[in-house]
Amino acid sequence: MQRALNWLFLDLNSYFASCEQEARPELRGKPIAIVPVQADTTCCIAVSYQAKSYGIRTGTSVAQAKTLCPQLQLVEARPGLYVEFHHRIKAAIERCVPVHTVLSCDEFACQLTGDQCRAERATELAYAIKAELRNLGTTLRCSIGLGPNRLLAKIAGEMQRPDGLMVLEPEALPQSLHCLALTDIPGVGRRMAKRLNASGIQTVEQLCGCSRSQMSRLWGGVVGERMWLWLRGEDFAEPAARPPQSFSRQHILPPNCRNPERARAIAIKMLHSLAMRLRRQGLWATGLWMQVGYLGKRYAFQGSAAMPPCQDPYTLQAHLLDLWRNASADPPADLTLAVTGLVAHAAQDMFDSATAIAARDRVAGTIDKLNKRYGIHSVYLGSIADVRHEAPMRISFGPPPPLEDFRPQ
Repeated sequence: MQRALNWLFLDLNSYFASCEQEARPELRGKPIAIVPVQADTTCCIAVSYQAKSYGIRTGTSVAQAKTLCPQLQLVEARPGLYVEFHHRIKAAIERCVPVHTVLSCDEFACQLTGDQCRAERATELAYAIKAELRNLGTTLRCSIGLGPNRLLAKIAGEMQRPDGLMVLEPEALPQSLHCLALTDIPGVGRRMAKRLNASGIQTVEQLCGCSRSQMSRLWGGVVGERMWLWLRGEDFAEPAARPPQSFSRQHILPPNCRNPERARAIAIKMLHSLAMRLRRQGLWATGLWMQVGYLGKRYAFQGSAAMPPCQDPYTLQAHLLDLWRNASADPPADLTLAVTGLVAHAAQDMFDSATAIAARDRVAGTIDKLNKRYGIHSVYLGSIADVRHEAPMRISFGPPPPLEDFRPQ
């Protein structure tokens, strides 16, 4: 196992806000918050560093953010812009070093090889990437971490923000991690931190002092052993990611859509986008889950349905409408939909003819091709005609959707 600077991890700083400030010069140097809709009942999904100086963070409610910073400017999210910048940034990075993994719209991991693994050369590459980003725009900045494995490179990138560069040398491990909080370690969330605390581990220094077998017990298996090795700088191929078990979408309804009829149509549109994602990845759903939150209410409606494996919007829509009949008639405020129990192969339903299934699949496939060529929702089912411009495609965790998903018709 090599113990060199094998990885470079790049994380864009205040990415969505920086993209907006780059595209709109009048926003530069000002406190701004990116919001899904222009409503005080929603929350900030990203904020500029100028807004962070007032204590505003991702997840802060708009009402609270306005109290903290009365001059705050709200900017409605434009996911297509952020995906467009993502591709430009990826190309800029690859002018210096190949991108190994795109982890999200604003996170990239690059595996270094040969001479690149030397600290001096790896640092030169990091500064070259930063220079390429400055050529893209005046507001785009990134933090870069260099480490012997991807986990440590990511940790290093978080240690100096914004616009930082940090190197975690293999020889200084794990002592150089002792200054961190437990939750600064990727994979140690609040729940895991509580488990560690219950075992008498309060600091990263104590965690690093655990034996390999202790780490295995704390994590409940091989993940703990991997963590023990990673914290000591070992680099090895990670196991293949598990296939996704579900896809989901959430949407906060704007004021003009807070009635059951329009909310139901928006739910159908969201479900159609999930069906398109299933078809794109060659997966079938065996379940559907829905949640509807209500304006000013503490309760929410939840419903689920099991079904034969499917990926076409018609079957999914029929199950959604069955669930919706049991929902409250109160003004809805937000929607969450998930297709669950994903499988890679669909067995034919003995109660449904192969001809009908093939016909539905052909229609759905044709709609996908037309929308890819002419823009999303150039062709759509009549059930979403009145809301096709609502609930636009968002950027979820993981690699961003294709750019054509955001191209208008």
